[in-house]
Amino acid sequence: MDSISLYALEEIGLIEEGDDLPGRRIEACEEEDLEIQDNDIIVISSKVVSFHEGRVVDLEDVDPSPRAKAIANSTGMLEEEVQLILREGEVLASIPVRKFGEEFVLNQAKDKETAKKALENIPSMLLTKRNGRICTSAGVDLSNSPEGKATLLPRDPDESARKIREKIEEETGKNIAVIISDSEVTIRGGSMDIAIGCSGIEPIDSNFGAKDLFGKPKLGGIDMKADEVTGAAALLFGQTSERVPVALARGVDYEEGEGVSKNSELLGKGLKHLTLSSIKMKILKLLPKDT
Repeated sequence: MDSISLYALEEIGLIEEGDDLPGRRIEACEEEDLEIQDNDIIVISSKVVSFHEGRVVDLEDVDPSPRAKAIANSTGMLEEEVQLILREGEVLASIPVRKFGEEFVLNQAKDKETAKKALENIPSMLLTKRNGRICTSAGVDLSNSPEGKATLLPRDPDESARKIREKIEEETGKNIAVIISDSEVTIRGGSMDIAIGCSGIEPIDSNFGAKDLFGKPKLGGIDMKADEVTGAAALLFGQTSERVPVALARGVDYEEGEGVSKNSELLGKGLKHLTLSSIKMKILKLLPKDT
């Protein structure tokens, strides 16, 4: 792999429910004078797929349950938003964004007043499990959605990616891969795009156990290939008004595969052990230091 090229497909236009999504991608490539080739990877924003699949909900049609109302009262979130999150996934914990994120967010903000208003609208997030993956708020998104509505993630992002890939391959005669991306909060406090669904590409490139430069067994080397491609494509997507929903990556070496890895059980065990280890370290901290 000598070089990788990324192309923004800006001519796809606004997608509505039932539109020919694969066809629009092919047309967008033609508009950009870009012919799809074998082994190209098409990265698609989940928002576009959600619009195509009709995964947009009017908040006025949502009837919050007693549990949703209780969680909303505790977190400061909208009752309707919480109800949609409960419908979409399993709630594990709450993240008080406004309490611990204000200092970081405001320091990073281009416009502090606008950032303050944004924090008022996002007092908390819910840590959830959805489709075998740990994510925030089960992918329920009020931003970049029509007024008074919420956008939900595709029901099965892997299946959505497969259908799009097969249709494009049928139309072009080329073997490609498709990745569906979504923005997710990271432990560094910001957000980045990750792969939530894929088809035609093995999401993990593992060299675990191979020998390193000095002949020792390598402990790392489990590379999240689909996430890396998605992160690169996100440089073209942007996060606000750029309106670049699709990118094409060319020159990436990858193996064929299906579906993103399901990490909820692994992360659940990791969080449990992290909590227990933290308690242990706090106890050990009471012991005197060596002099």
